Amino acid sequence: MGDIKVFIADDNVVIRQGLRNLLNAEEGIKVVGEGSTGAEAIQWMRKHGADVMLMDIRMPVIDGISATAEIVRSRPETKILVLTVTEDPITLARAIYTGAKGYLVYSHFSPEELLSAVYNVASGKELQQSPAVALALGDMPKYEQRADFGAKQQLLDPLTPREGEIFDLIADGRSNAEIAQALVLEEKTIKNHITRLYSKLNINSRYEAIRLRLGNLT
Repeated sequence: MGDIKVFIADDNVVIRQGLRNLLNAEEGIKVVGEGSTGAEAIQWMRKHGADVMLMDIRMPVIDGISATAEIVRSRPETKILVLTVTEDPITLARAIYTGAKGYLVYSHFSPEELLSAVYNVASGKELQQSPAVALALGDMPKYEQRADFGAKQQLLDPLTPREGEIFDLIADGRSNAEIAQALVLEEKTIKNHITRLYSKLNINSRYEAIRLRLGNLT
């Protein structure tokens, strides 16, 4: 067998570089391309293909979940592994429901675990899901059939990718300090982002952010 060909889709160039260096140092794995948007991921797959795609969720132009759906439809032999900062079970369940073979949450896995995950999905294995995601996954058809599910996603469209990441972490109950640590940013920067996203979403508190995240999914 030849090397496992991997494509990296993430709008953070530092993350892409770190993943590329880690994977290319592993005998049997080769990074064949990378992109910063879901659209670039789709375009690459149409022209070149890959065995495994590491997919971020929040990216500009086309998000990772929409890109996953298109790639699974047009090139089902490619195995998609989601790498994300969010632990929101609904978001992760949507990724799995759309066709991703598994997910890893940043700060919750080691380099060895990432390499193992790449080998596993390349060989056709699906990664184990957390109980919360498995529960949400069982309800996904109900969520997908609701018109207000799409309306909720549209409501969040004004957010930048960074604001979207912060919104997810707020909705997960993270403090400003925890969000700053997770995203490797200054706490003051997080506060500025929160002020802007609150204004865009017309909300005033973390409580309202959590209600916005969950309100259309109950």
